[in-house]
Amino acid sequence: MPYYPPRYLFRRQAVLHIVRPGATFLEVGPGNMQLAQEMLRYFRCGTLIEYSEDVWAVYRTLPPVAQARLELLVVDFMTHDTNASFDCAIACEVLEHVPDDAAFLQRLYTALGEQGQLILSVPARMKFWSRHDEIVGHLRRYEWDDLASLVTSAGFEDVQIYAYGFPFVNLLRFPRIWLAKRQAAEKAHLTTEEQTKASGIAQTAVMPSRLGWLINPITMYPLALFSTLFNRLDLSGAYVLTASKKST
Repeated sequence: MPYYPPRYLFRRQAVLHIVRPGATFLEVGPGNMQLAQEMLRYFRCGTLIEYSEDVWAVYRTLPPVAQARLELLVVDFMTHDTNASFDCAIACEVLEHVPDDAAFLQRLYTALGEQGQLILSVPARMKFWSRHDEIVGHLRRYEWDDLASLVTSAGFEDVQIYAYGFPFVNLLRFPRIWLAKRQAAEKAHLTTEEQTKASGIAQTAVMPSRLGWLINPITMYPLALFSTLFNRLDLSGAYVLTASKKST
């Protein structure tokens, strides 16, 4: 059984709860493509945009049926032109890496079709800033009201934010900070852009697959379900957001 990072499993639960089925989806920054494969339960096909060439190694391990339904483009989303129009645009753990996050959101808005759905996940609350944020290339963490205002300014409506995974996501901060301190020396020479590229798929690549028997969607489901009791309280160190493109 494959290994799923615990934080991802809490985020997965939040995303699957809010996603609206459609024909096509776009995911920017698919990383290990775990979520992209989940999205094939809700969409006919998807387009994945990543700017790290390393992602091809992940893509080639996908089942042939998933590869047939997922198109991978290794390009810069901020400069790549596409005429496609998607029912859903997803960017998980991406926005905090982007220097101009407002422009990034506007490009997502343009990529969506009429009343298309936006799904984001971001690290929450600057009070939780740590060495881990620095070595994975984060430029910021987001506050609830600031994030809502940013997305609304990009043209979206019906903005809803969920502070997912409390209290477990907050507890997971401590091993992440400890690991970051151990990795700080070996990553000190990397630029912020290089740290960003490395962070997307590195997390699961080094974890033994046998951990998948202990940490997986089934075993984590009760904890994820319990955490939904706190989703509308601004307590967690992580947000999932959904919004809709305005009707014209």
